Amino acid sequence: MVALGTTCGFPTLVITLIAVACSQFEKVKAAILDIRQQHMTSQQGVEDEKMHTVTNRDLQAKLNACIRNHQKIMA
Repeated sequence: MVALGTTCGFPTLVITLIAVACSQFEKVKAAILDIRQQHMTSQQGVEDEKMHTVTNRDLQAKLNACIRNHQKIMA
């Protein structure tokens, strides 16, 4: 009984954890692509230097959030 649990249970657990990690990486990738798209769109309309600085700060905050999420996934 223990051998069956070890033989089937452990690989199933590993596969599940890998699937969860992969889905989290896909979420991070989608978030980064979304940030990039929003930044490119907002840069097209920005001509004022002050607005440009605010936009860059917003971009940096979003990227930092993605990095923190990635670090949580890796932990």
